[in-house]
Amino acid sequence: MEYTRHPDTRMTVAVAEAVSSFENREPTELAPLYDAVDTDALDRLFDTANGDRDCTVSFAFSDSHVTIESSERIVVEAETAPRSAVTE
Repeated sequence: MEYTRHPDTRMTVAVAEAVSSFENREPTELAPLYDAVDTDALDRLFDTANGDRDCTVSFAFSDSHVTIESSERIVVEAETAPRSAVTE
């Protein structure tokens, strides 16, 4: 599933919204995102006030695999194997 983040929404909030939509669960039913990724770093990395970043971040969260591309596009897929990566 692809999800487009609104520029005024923190990336951590957008990830929780995307994963909860993909898994058909309420965001409050998900495990804390900070258990999967450094949430402060994720928000800083994709803070639109600092301009668009041309990078990709991937990590496992809940029962899903999340890939964030640039500053807006979030792809959520079923988790099949542990993966975690950052590229620039």
